[in-house]
Amino acid sequence: MQPAFDHEWTADDVIAAQETSPYRIELLDGVLMMSPAPRLRHQRVSSTLSGRFEQTAADSGVAVMVFENVNVRRGERDLLQPDIAVVTRAAGIEGLEADEVAFAPEDVLLAVEILSPGHEGADRIDKLARYAEWAIASYWVVDPKALTVETYTLDGDEYVPSGTAKPGVVTTLPAFAPVALDPGTLLRMR
Repeated sequence: MQPAFDHEWTADDVIAAQETSPYRIELLDGVLMMSPAPRLRHQRVSSTLSGRFEQTAADSGVAVMVFENVNVRRGERDLLQPDIAVVTRAAGIEGLEADEVAFAPEDVLLAVEILSPGHEGADRIDKLARYAEWAIASYWVVDPKALTVETYTLDGDEYVPSGTAKPGVVTTLPAFAPVALDPGTLLRMR
C-alpha cells in the first residue's frame, strides 16, 4: 500500500476515519495507508478460507474465533487490518461483548493477508515484519489468482517459511491447529 498523506496519524484517527471511508485504512509507523475495497475474487477467497478455519476449529476443539477485516492495534502508531484474523475465543467474546473496534496483537493466533494488485510488497514485506515483531504465531499469504498459500511460523522474533500449498493438492498447513486445505477450492464457483 502507498502512504496516502505525509503527516503522522494516530490509531484513534484511523478508527474514526474508518467509520465513513469507502477505503480500507491502516496505519504503519504513523503513516496512513489506504487501499480500495477488495475485488470479488479476494472477497470470495476470504469468505471460503474463513469458513474452513471455523470448521477446523470446530473439528479440533480449539477455542478460537475467526474475523474478517478486523483491526489489530498496537499503540498509537500501528493499526493493521488483516484479511482474516484468528483470535483466542476469550478475546473474541470479550471484544464482541464490549463492541470493540480492534484486537491486541497478543490475542491473534493467525493473521492472513490475501494479495491485492499493487499491494504485494506491503503483505510480503511490511506486514510480515510487523506481525512477527508483534509475536503473532502464524502468518499466511494467499495469492487469489494463483490459488496458492504460503505459511510462516514465528521462530524467535522472525517468521520462517513453514508450508506452501498449491491448487489440486490437499496440504496440511500449520496454524492455530493443522489445517488441511486444497487452495484450488477457495473460489468455490460450483
